[in-house]
Parts: sequence; structure tokens; C-alpha cells
Amino acid sequence: MTGARIFWRTDWDASVVATEASPARPGDPDAFDVGQFDDVVTLLHHADGHQSLLLSDGVHHLQFEIVAGSVTSGPVRLHYRLSGFRLVEVQTLTVRRLAQFCRLGRFPLGLFPPEPRAHRWIMALRAYDGVRGGASHRDIAIALFGKQRVRDDWSGRSDYLRLRVQRLAHSGSALVQGGYRELLRGGGTGGMAGVEPHERRRGAGRR
Repeated sequence: MTGARIFWRTDWDASVVATEASPARPGDPDAFDVGQFDDVVTLLHHADGHQSLLLSDGVHHLQFEIVAGSVTSGPVRLHYRLSGFRLVEVQTLTVRRLAQFCRLGRFPLGLFPPEPRAHRWIMALRAYDGVRGGASHRDIAIALFGKQRVRDDWSGRSDYLRLRVQRLAHSGSALVQGGYRELLRGGGTGGMAGVEPHERRRGAGRR
């Protein structure tokens, strides 16, 4: 599978791990050889001499900042710079994923669980695109939920569907205007709050 391979800034993506690379001894079972993974590896060389190492199949990705040494000098042993508490869990997960990738020769799907909020983010961005394109909220609702649901609920006793489209458009705008950075840092974006509490309003009459 192929797709865009994107490098993230380390101050935006909490999962990026600062790493040192040192030459591996012959026969070192923990040696990492970047040449074994040419089909998924992209290496970015920076002016200051450090490297950004990305392993990606277009869907899953792992990124390491090689702050000392080089992964192109043959098999190396990787030394990970982990400190503190705030980011250690997400960065440890990156290291675990790499270890399993090297053992299996593929991305370990069990360590890449589906993001439960991804469907909401996609809907929010679609609603935002609709607003930017000049679509009415009703047209956006049809695109997201289908004609039958809009026909049944748009002009009913509850305005939950209208409110949901408004919230989605607002959330999409928040994501585009920088909220995606909070997602990368492992947090949430304030604009996403309230995207889904609509269901309890369905069928409730106006007051």
C-alpha cells in the first residue's frame, strides 16, 4: 500500500522519539538495518546533520529523530531518549511498534488500534468543506446522513439534526485552524467537544 509520507515536527507529534544510533557489533540481535526496509523507509537529512527516519506504508507510520549518529552507516543499535512522564507512554508505544515491526517484518496491527474518533473527525471536515463550498446546512446533512433521514427529521419536532450539522462544521473549522495539532500531541481539540451528544436529543420536542 502506498500513500503520502509526511514528516511531523517533534513539537507537534508526541509520538516522535528522539534516538541515537551507534554502530552495532557483528551478530547483535538488536541491530537495526535500514536497508532491510527500503519499501517503507523514508529518510530526511537536515542541514544540522541530524536525520528524520520515517517508516510508513501510507496508513501506519513511525517516526524517529536521529539526533546522534546515522542509520545509513550500516546496522546500528538504537538508543531512545525517553524522559519525564507526560509523553513517555505514547513514545514507549512507538518503540514497541518498531520492535514488533522488526520482528514481524510488517506493521503490528494489534498495536495500531482504530482511532474511535476518526469517523467524527472525517464528518466534521466534510461539513467544513461543504460550508466553504457554499452548501446549505440541509445539503450538508443530506451528504452526511442521507436523504431519507433528512426528509424525516429536518423539519420535525426536534432540531437535533440542524444542530449537529452546525457542531460538525464548527468542529471541522477548529481542526483546520490548528486543532489537528492537539490531536497529534495526544490531546483533544475543544472544537470537537459535543460532536456526538446529539442522539439523546433525537425525538425531544422544542421547549
